[in-house]
Amino acid sequence: MKGWNSERKIVKAEDLDRELAWFQGFFWASDDNEGKEWRRNFHELRQRDLMLFNLGEIEGKKILDIGCGTSEYLVTLAKMGAQYLGGQDPDEEAIKEGRFKFDEENIKGKLVIGSAVNLDFQDNFFDSVFSSDTFNFLTLEEKEKMISEVFRVLKPGGIFTIKTPNLSFLKISLYLRRILNLLRLKSPFIHIAHTRNNPDSVHIGLTTHADLQKLLENNFFHTPTITYVPLIRKGLPQFITNFMYGKRGFSESIIMTSRKAIFKGVWG
Repeated sequence: MKGWNSERKIVKAEDLDRELAWFQGFFWASDDNEGKEWRRNFHELRQRDLMLFNLGEIEGKKILDIGCGTSEYLVTLAKMGAQYLGGQDPDEEAIKEGRFKFDEENIKGKLVIGSAVNLDFQDNFFDSVFSSDTFNFLTLEEKEKMISEVFRVLKPGGIFTIKTPNLSFLKISLYLRRILNLLRLKSPFIHIAHTRNNPDSVHIGLTTHADLQKLLENNFFHTPTITYVPLIRKGLPQFITNFMYGKRGFSESIIMTSRKAIFKGVWG
């Protein structure tokens, strides 16, 4: 057993339980095979765990997921004993599927079709709020509005956790790949799929640790804490992994947690 260093097992689509695929960390092995083969990604499972750990005690709590999609995170939190679960996402079909899961699992809560900048939940209601891989789709103005809305719906002292791709890491990765291509006598004019300023760009809001920290502090959230994830790659020696751990530029995702101000939250 190699734990988080385990090989990313590939399975045929017909051997995969699609209902459990997300929970078990399976993704298409490549975009070329149209889902005929799936690869298990333990690194992504590790990041999900570390994000949820930052929410604190789950049992008996009210928790909101911004950008909840089809509500897989919320189903997990329900099984961990959360009292009430909220979710909001602009994808109508995803919310319909999430509502079906809520009914099927008898989960208490509410799922809303809507954007992150106008949350359809009451003031000072949730113990914790989180958002996974949604922040990177928002403009700066939308981010400001979202964080302001999170402040509104969180209880004073409540926890806010964000998981989002790390712009600094993507820039370093791109730089190294271009150098490697030059050494191989190949074109250095490449890009990483879905990143900023590319023809297929959808991640218009990629951010750095510093920029995200500034946004949170500007909206009366206390000094954020960073959760680092070891960067594990096939063929990468352990001593290099150890050296990179804890350095912002070598953290594939940003996982940042902050708390809503108490006195500002109570007295305005």
